[in-house]
This record gives sequence, C-alpha cells and structure tokens, in this order.
Amino acid sequence: MRELDDLLGQNVPWIDHEGPRAALVLSSRARLARNLSGTPFPHRIAADELCSLRARVFEGCAAVEGLTGGRTLAMEDLGDLQRRFLVERHLVSAEFLEFVLGRGLVLAPRSEAALLVHEEDHLRLQVFSAGFDPEGALARAQALVRGLEKALPFAFDPELGYLTACPTNLGTGLRLSFLVHLPALVRTGDLERVVQALGRLRVTVRGFHGEGSGAPGGLFQISNAATLGRSEDEIAAELRRHVEELLAAEERARQALLQRDRVRLEDRVGRAWGTLRHARMLTTVEAFEGLGDLRLGTSLGILPEIAPATLNRLLMNVQGAHLQIAQGRAMDAAERDEARAALVRDQLREAVERNDD
Repeated sequence: MRELDDLLGQNVPWIDHEGPRAALVLSSRARLARNLSGTPFPHRIAADELCSLRARVFEGCAAVEGLTGGRTLAMEDLGDLQRRFLVERHLVSAEFLEFVLGRGLVLAPRSEAALLVHEEDHLRLQVFSAGFDPEGALARAQALVRGLEKALPFAFDPELGYLTACPTNLGTGLRLSFLVHLPALVRTGDLERVVQALGRLRVTVRGFHGEGSGAPGGLFQISNAATLGRSEDEIAAELRRHVEELLAAEERARQALLQRDRVRLEDRVGRAWGTLRHARMLTTVEAFEGLGDLRLGTSLGILPEIAPATLNRLLMNVQGAHLQIAQGRAMDAAERDEARAALVRDQLREAVERNDD
C-alpha cells in the first residue's frame, strides 16, 4: 500500500489549479492513441511478449523530454487498492484493470501526463489541464507524442492515418475530453435533450469515471466521438464550439433556477452545506452530491466562496481507495464513511477559516 503514498500529496495539475471557466469545467484532457510499427495489436500478443514490449516502452520513455524522471508502474505489481486509486484519480480506466499482466503506466513528474501501455492500443498518452483548455492540453500532448515517436516508431498509413485497434480511434487517435459540472441541466430536466443533440454532433457524454459510470454531483465527461478525416486542431476547434454551447445552456439553466425556484435552490444548497459541515458518516455518493451542491452554491453566490481547488481535492480524496491509502490500512464501509465525513468537515472548516482571515 505504501508504493503510491507520495501521490496522495502530488495531485494532477487540474486538482490544485483554477483554469478557464473553473466554475463549470474542472479539467481538460487530451488523449492520443498510438501503436508500434510492425507489431500486432495488444490483444493479439501473448502475455510474456506484452511484458517484453512494455519494458521496451519504459526504456524508450526514459529518453523523452517531459517523461524523463517520471515513474513506471507494472500493473501486476500493484495491489487491488492501488489500482483502484489510479482509477479514482482518472489516470487509468476501469477497463485497463480487467487484465493486468503486461500492462503498465508511465507517470510524468508531477503527474502532468500519463502513458498507458497496452490498454486497447500499445500506447495511450493522456495530458491534463485545469479548466477549459483544449488547446493547451492538446499542444502538450502533441509535443510529448513527437518525442515518443523518435524513440518508438508508430504504425501509420498515408490514407488512414495512425492505425489503432478500434476503428473509432483511427486517423488522429485523438480523444479530447472535459470534466464538466452540469447540475442545473440535471435539475431542470433538460440534460437528456442536450445529450441527444450533442450525440448528433458526434459528441459523447459519459459519467464521472467514463463509459458506464454514474454522474453523482452532476459531474460528466464530454468528448469527441470521431477521429478520422480531420486534423487534431480541427477536432479541437469543433469540440470547443460544441462545449461552449453546452456551457452556455448550463449557465442559462442556473439563472432559470435562480429566477423560478430560488428558495428551493437555496434550501438544497443550505442543506448540503449543513450536512457536510456536521455529518459524522458520509457515503461516497452523499459526499459527491453534497460537494456538487456546494460548487453550485458558491458559483451563484449563495454560499461563502470556496476555492475550486478545495472542492477538487475533496472529490478525489473522499473516494474509497484514496481514504484507505491515506489511512495506511484497509477499512470496511462504515469506517470509510466515518473517515470521509471527518475529512470533509476538516477541509470545509479550514476553508471557512481562510475566508475569515
């Protein structure tokens, strides 16, 4: 359990920093899928060969500026709790852990980028930015992937672009995604209509931890669905336009709630504030829902201002694996609920004290 201890205090950049449109967008992520030239896709390679290929990738990364001095992790060397910690921190997907032998992770210094080895493709590079910053995340991902290609030549076709294990990633291999807060669209009942409209524009809406997950607290991931036929910069520009329209819809919904149902909104936010300040036990869902209400309440001026970074850190640290690694021991559900409530109380008390100063 001790191997990931230092990561508890080393948050990915978006957690501790406030980026553009921070009240609505927690983070931006650029992910580029690549495969090695002349090598079968991971699902066609035996486990021992995957391990050898992973070692080759780890060695190649050591010479790439931006990854040099980072950390390499073999998934089979980690325990279940450590793996879940990586999922909770959005560094790997749950699917990545369904089969661990031969899979690996390269973490850049300060966790600004993460390279998944042998998920669906040989390489999936992820770069994170705070707030609404698709261009910044993409530019840094492009720089890193150029360095990787010098050390590890990629499979490329002049007509199809970069070759990937799944046809939906063919071409650029780019997935841009944003972690967004849409509580007002949820409460006005307009979210389903908006999601359907985005689907027609080849934009995907998923839950907090990606495909198949829920969206407690009104947190969703928004990403492009198409990667073929356009350049990376064109995909980023088009997705920015669609997400800006989504954010405008959320802002209109927030104002509508204030105008039509202000007392009920203030009551909900106030109840969340009281619960989180005083509860002695909290489930993960209760914590997420309450923190979502606090984020909404502070953005609308209903509650005292709480720094987005404080709420971001709590979103990460109230999750089960984070709590147990912080405590240095396995905990049952009741123990986690008690520790979660204590953490939230302490962090919110400190936030109030900072405001008073």
